[in-house]
Amino acid sequence: MAKEKFDIIQSTCIPIQIDNCNTDLIIPARYLASTTRDPKFFGDAFMHDLRFDAAGNPVADFVMNQPEYSEAPRKGVHEIIVGGQNWGSGSSREHAAWAIAGYGVRVVISSSFADIHRNNLLNCFVLPVIVSKDFQQELFDSIAANPQTEVKVDVPNQTVTNLATGHSEHFDINSYKKYCLMNAYDDIDFLLSNTDKIEAYEETLSPTHNEEGVPAAEESLEANTDTQETNTPNGLPIEGEMSEGQRGSSLYVEATDSVPEPEPAEEVMPVEVKAQEKEPFVPKKLLPIDRGLAKFFFLSLITLGIYGIVVMTKISCEINTVATRYDGRKTTNYLWIFFLWSWLTLGIAPIVWSHCLSNRIGNELLRRKIPYSFGAADFWLWNILGASVGFLPLVYIHKLMSAMNLLNADYNQKG
Repeated sequence: MAKEKFDIIQSTCIPIQIDNCNTDLIIPARYLASTTRDPKFFGDAFMHDLRFDAAGNPVADFVMNQPEYSEAPRKGVHEIIVGGQNWGSGSSREHAAWAIAGYGVRVVISSSFADIHRNNLLNCFVLPVIVSKDFQQELFDSIAANPQTEVKVDVPNQTVTNLATGHSEHFDINSYKKYCLMNAYDDIDFLLSNTDKIEAYEETLSPTHNEEGVPAAEESLEANTDTQETNTPNGLPIEGEMSEGQRGSSLYVEATDSVPEPEPAEEVMPVEVKAQEKEPFVPKKLLPIDRGLAKFFFLSLITLGIYGIVVMTKISCEINTVATRYDGRKTTNYLWIFFLWSWLTLGIAPIVWSHCLSNRIGNELLRRKIPYSFGAADFWLWNILGASVGFLPLVYIHKLMSAMNLLNADYNQKG
């Protein structure tokens, strides 16, 4: 990855307001098999499954595809990402940091990071900045109000400033990593920069001459020769050179005595280590996967429409459970739409709500690679235009429930 000295970075930002944005979202697992370290390759893979649908077409409502944030990072433009809390959770893949660096981002700001991902970012010359939740939300609000809002990150003084409000916060960074970032050093560069100090230290550990000027190697050789002259082949003192006191000592051993052979080491039986299997995902509550048109039609008829309101309310909650942690959005509860906004907007709010719901369900089907066609077009074709025929809105209800059954089943299994 590119090595560039860190000092003061002032830039516009890309707001990715997704809490628990895991490394599988940052870079899909299929890219991990690549052996290249080409920054462009990993930069193109950054947030790929949120930026593009299954056919490779840009997802228009994802923040990085919106005109205000679609420009590739360069000096002063989109060098900073403001992310949701617990950024980089999930697997410890270093490829996630490669993807962020390859895209051109130099700073990621969040209220919390996964520890391993945070260290990976530092190793890839991307600065992770931890701020308070209040300051994080202030940044999101300022950028939403004006996408040209700039943030200044002062690495020497360890401060981050929202230039729209003037508010600043101090951030912490390991002093060694701060020094490396400010000098564009990786770990090897740091060692090479201290070669003279390392060599000087080695000199103190391995002197080449003794005090009399005799080379250390010759002195060692003489010492070995003296030892050989006063010891037997097995390393024991010669009897003739021992004093009487030494001979009488229980520690004295005759040169002719045999030295006991060391006992063989106890054989260590190999222990079979089983790879820890990944525990399957278990949802807190299983989502329904068996809704059908017939039940919906007859129960709605019997209850004068109340059952239909209940089902649509549950669907609005379920899509948030399934998709919010991936797309960062939240669908309004249908009860608010039906009992409040539909009256205040003269019936417009339910139409807009249904359009957005259908579009979101379709995008989530694509993201999960579920082969079922559904989207906002179905709402307009079958529910709006089809209303002139009378029964065609039931086709939309059928497709809506089928799509949610598939999403819920996938969520129950994978999360």
